[in-house]
Amino acid sequence: MRIIFSKHALQKIKERKIKVEVIEEVVSNPEFLFYDLIEKTMVAVAKVKIDDIQTSLVVVFIKKGEEIKIVTTYPCRNINKEIKRKEGIRWVRM
Repeated sequence: MRIIFSKHALQKIKERKIKVEVIEEVVSNPEFLFYDLIEKTMVAVAKVKIDDIQTSLVVVFIKKGEEIKIVTTYPCRNINKEIKRKEGIRWVRM
């Protein structure tokens, strides 16, 4: 599967010092997977380590055939709160 990155995603990856390999791992093996009803994107979530800090990483992407385009990514300390806030309103669990 081919993974490409939007300009926005590349900017956020650099700002947040997230390794591309970590993003690929989250997309390949998510702990949670959602569909965003508003943006029509997929949202993968998994626990990761960034700069020796344990956190959850949210990766927003679009899948077309064998290609995955990463739209953005962000760390989230309280993923349960994020899920509770968005699930059923914006995110649908896959």
